[in-house]
Amino acid sequence: MLRILIATLCMMPYLCSAKIIDSKVLDNGGNGPFNAVVTSDSSLENYVIYRPKDLLTTVNSSSKLPLVVFANGGCMDTSYPFQHMLSNIASHGYVVIALGKMQYSLDDRQLNKASNAMIPKAIDWATAQTANPLSEFFQKLDLNKIAIAGQSCGGAQLLATATDKRVSSYLMFNSGIGDMTMADANEQSLKNLHAPIIYLVGGPTDIATDNAKLDYQRINHVPIVFANHQTAGHSGTFEQPHGGSFSTLAIKWLDWQLKNNDSNASLFLSSQDTSFPHWDIKAKQF
Repeated sequence: MLRILIATLCMMPYLCSAKIIDSKVLDNGGNGPFNAVVTSDSSLENYVIYRPKDLLTTVNSSSKLPLVVFANGGCMDTSYPFQHMLSNIASHGYVVIALGKMQYSLDDRQLNKASNAMIPKAIDWATAQTANPLSEFFQKLDLNKIAIAGQSCGGAQLLATATDKRVSSYLMFNSGIGDMTMADANEQSLKNLHAPIIYLVGGPTDIATDNAKLDYQRINHVPIVFANHQTAGHSGTFEQPHGGSFSTLAIKWLDWQLKNNDSNASLFLSSQDTSFPHWDIKAKQF
């Protein structure tokens, strides 16, 4: 009976059991305790899943895995420029679902815009998989620990979909809405936020820094961190091995917010912390 039910549900592909159809490994699987793999899945077309290779061992060694959904720069359907960071996050015990199909080079297929609707759809897929006894992800995802992240225009997509109550944290990379309208988001979309948020920007040469500063001033209803790398620019450190310090700082945030690692709090809340020397970090409403 269960198999008949699953077969019926598979008329909607994202409800089918996960099945890897393509994979690759970056940076020797990342610098975290769990070797990460980058995969395409037959039940989730037009996405890439960055995940620990051995889900069972990872869950047994730590706990159920938090979920991160990532929207890309330019609102495009490729996470290729950010793959080193996203794979590295996965190596620290996360499942990251990024909008757009797998790529082995940035020009190996035509790129298109990704829709805002792809963000909640990724969460829907994860919800279906963790409830499906035939899925490798069965009972391995912590659906109470979900973050949305976005870079540049992807950050606007984050703001446009931020009302989703399943989300418990946000990460804005090189992004800020300011007085713009982009991806159906504008200043009023800041009110959609209902959980702690961090902005990570790249200093005066990052075109998003001024808008991010405006957002920081305007957000007065949720905890917020503003982290500014003095020299990184709009491309951050994403092309460095493991995604560089943008990746490291993002993992510190995720571990604090989604894994209750309160020892990381001082990094974001204390002006005396000097562990990230190229970053200026401030916070409010905590």
